[in-house]
Amino acid sequence: MQDSRRQFAKNLATGLILGAPAYLSARAAAGLPESIAMQLGPFYPVHHEAGKTTDLTRLKGHTDRAKGTIMYMQGRVLKPDGSPVPNAKIELWQANAAGKYSHKGDKHDLPLDPNFEGYGNQRTDGQGRYRFITIRPGPYPLSTARRAAHIHLDVQGADDRLITQMYFKDDPLLA
Repeated sequence: MQDSRRQFAKNLATGLILGAPAYLSARAAAGLPESIAMQLGPFYPVHHEAGKTTDLTRLKGHTDRAKGTIMYMQGRVLKPDGSPVPNAKIELWQANAAGKYSHKGDKHDLPLDPNFEGYGNQRTDGQGRYRFITIRPGPYPLSTARRAAHIHLDVQGADDRLITQMYFKDDPLLA
């Protein structure tokens, strides 16, 4: 699993490649690195709305922005042959800068950020492009350690689905 995380972090900027349902093909014919399929995770949002937001750093009715380092996350969803996947649904969810999820199952004693959304979704354009504005998440505690910072993604094309996580190649917890 650790090697998969490192490889995913290394390939991060390339894009997401959808393969057959619930898994990915080896490498795309176009030579693009594969995205690694992972589990949905324990903090999938309980309440999520279609078309909710692509900017997780600003909440409607709030004047302050989320705490943390602002990130502009963009890429493309591609088929194994390198062609774009238009109109793919992308859901994103993550912990805040302190490592706390806005989820009733997250019992960690970390502060919630009242200005951070924690969840967003959108559909890709005709070229498979997507873009989110978010913050770099903090690592969250496990029973004996901390989990590397990551962002969850659920990408659904017309016939395929990829559940994966995005890691940060400079995160010392990847080791």
